[in-house]
Amino acid sequence: MKSFTAVSVVCLALCALGSPVTQQKFADKDFLEKQKFVLEVLQHVYQDDVFVTKFDETYATYLPWEHLEDYNNADKLTEFFDLWQHKPLCDEVVFSPVYANHVEYALGLGRLFYFAKDWKAFTHAVYWARVHVNKQLFVYALNLATVLRDDLHGVTTPAVYEVLPWHFFDVETVTKAEHQALHGFHNVKQLDNVFNVVVKSNYSNVYDNVNYDHTLAYFTEDVGLNAFYYYYNLHYPYWTKGPETHEFSKDRVGELYLYLHRQLLARYYLERLSNDLGEVPQLNVYQNYEPGYYSNLAYYKGVSFPDRPNDYNFYNSGNYDLVKELEFYLKRVADFVDTTTDDFRTAVEKLGNTLQGNSFSLDKKLYGSLDNLLREVVNEGRYYGKFGDVLPGTLSQYETSLRDPLFYSLYKELVGYYWRLAGNFPEYQKKDLEFPGVTLDTVHLPEKLTTFFEYFDSDVSNLVDVATPAVEGSSDALYTFGRNSVYEGHSFVVKARQKRVNHQPFEFTLDVTSDKTQKAVVKVFLGPKYDENGHVLNLEDNYQNFFELDHYVVDLVAGVNHLKRSSEEFACSTNDQTTYFELYKKLFDATNSDYQFPLTSGQCGFPRRLLLPLGKKGGLTYQFFFAVYPYHAPEVAQFSTYDPAVSCGVGSGSRYVDALPLGYPLERPVLHDYYFNVGNFKFYDVTVYHKEDTTNVV
Repeated sequence: MKSFTAVSVVCLALCALGSPVTQQKFADKDFLEKQKFVLEVLQHVYQDDVFVTKFDETYATYLPWEHLEDYNNADKLTEFFDLWQHKPLCDEVVFSPVYANHVEYALGLGRLFYFAKDWKAFTHAVYWARVHVNKQLFVYALNLATVLRDDLHGVTTPAVYEVLPWHFFDVETVTKAEHQALHGFHNVKQLDNVFNVVVKSNYSNVYDNVNYDHTLAYFTEDVGLNAFYYYYNLHYPYWTKGPETHEFSKDRVGELYLYLHRQLLARYYLERLSNDLGEVPQLNVYQNYEPGYYSNLAYYKGVSFPDRPNDYNFYNSGNYDLVKELEFYLKRVADFVDTTTDDFRTAVEKLGNTLQGNSFSLDKKLYGSLDNLLREVVNEGRYYGKFGDVLPGTLSQYETSLRDPLFYSLYKELVGYYWRLAGNFPEYQKKDLEFPGVTLDTVHLPEKLTTFFEYFDSDVSNLVDVATPAVEGSSDALYTFGRNSVYEGHSFVVKARQKRVNHQPFEFTLDVTSDKTQKAVVKVFLGPKYDENGHVLNLEDNYQNFFELDHYVVDLVAGVNHLKRSSEEFACSTNDQTTYFELYKKLFDATNSDYQFPLTSGQCGFPRRLLLPLGKKGGLTYQFFFAVYPYHAPEVAQFSTYDPAVSCGVGSGSRYVDALPLGYPLERPVLHDYYFNVGNFKFYDVTVYHKEDTTNVV
């Protein structure tokens, strides 16, 4: 059993999910072994023979179908075992979680890891998969297991951009890292007996912008942003309802799907304004799509991610049948939107589930999965691999989707059905928005906020294949502990150094007057003030463009309340992940000293460094929107069914702050902006200044 020591800390989550003050917890010795195992198996994942730890013979000879007694619900594994023994998915194939013929492997491996009865069975199943299974699939399924298995809550998995750096860093970064190792780390200084290599890493527009949208590469290619989207799709895979005890429907996954993509579109639009760009381009598969994209990425095997030139037309002979199928499904979804008699919340949940085509869809045969189908239509890769699949492009991998401007046009199309549905319901009137007895009197917030670029290092040691067999007789402490990034017996770490955008922390104080003691909710949004041409945007034309920064419950007292909040406390966001190398050092210290290794809840939130858009050197005006409204308790009390100190609460049913729709009060069209002139709402102008414009490190 785990044993915990507690201190006060803020646990951060998605904006819709809130920010509790919880007790930081630390691993005991038994839990350290679990953490060590997870770190070990994710090192140099494409190499099967470089483990430092000597696993006994039972691991090497283990075949899960010969040990059905090790698993709960073993009958649910027989189909996967049969599939695997006849048609294994190995590394000759590039795995994609949006390919239907790959999903059955993800479901089967996910079940194998989840149904393992105990730690011994789990580690044997993981070891078997680590050696035999497609490595992208392995990483995907193991990360999912850490989310769903109760005995892994609190385990820290390395950032996906450090486990699979090929999907985040360009080929120049990869090549430079490989050359350092090939040259024996020549002229590389050792720090604390570790070869420290720093490789400059740039965005795909380092030499030129292929179109205007490409100027946003610093944002769309940010490793933290793309990791965030990977983890969201990992937490709620569309291909399963989730375990019986953690069924995803408890978390309103359809509504969450639509809310998250609305938020990504709003945040992207804020960034476009910082670069003098306007609305996100429309996607029409019958017409040329203007922004092309060249990712400069390549898979581990060396094959490049497919590129797309400017003014590309997706309506070609290879896509005629897909486009015809797309039209059928789009019409059927539009018919649902226009004819549903459900209440708003029910209709939104059904629409989100149906657009995604997840396990709660109204009818997958009737509606398909527009999400996956659109990704298939725009995936213009060539045929590749032993299965004859189309090579997955950027939109066929969740961790690379946000890089491509096409992503935002695609989801603008899908989210458009949400706004069409919302337009069929009454807009909020003043009486719906007011908070009787409560007024938001004054906002205290700096009128000038600042962003800047700063160097950020990622541990990309996994890029470098290491020598086999293991080094005998090495005195390197980290190596003998289990970290296998070594050269001739000495540890090395390869760091990819990028410039990433960040902002100076800021805080606000709200002066709120209440006529009595009561609970209330505070929401904070950031939205545009002007369009790309400098014209003032009215709320009727702008309500879709507000990005939610914070959402939390307060206890008001009778009289004046001064509600102070720092951007470091915002419930939407999380800090950058600890690097793989630092995790290993902390784990080593915790194992060999009195240092306490902290347990974590995983990656539950948006990157804090990206809360503010870039702005401009001379300043760019945006507006905050503050809303204080009555607290409506959720059906299941928040955090009542999981521990937010060690879990994101996936499938718990108790993730949400309150019972109102996600994005309230801007989740419905605003037809009369003066309805928002109520005493408990305030709009507040701020100017975002950017210190410099350099985004690449060449």
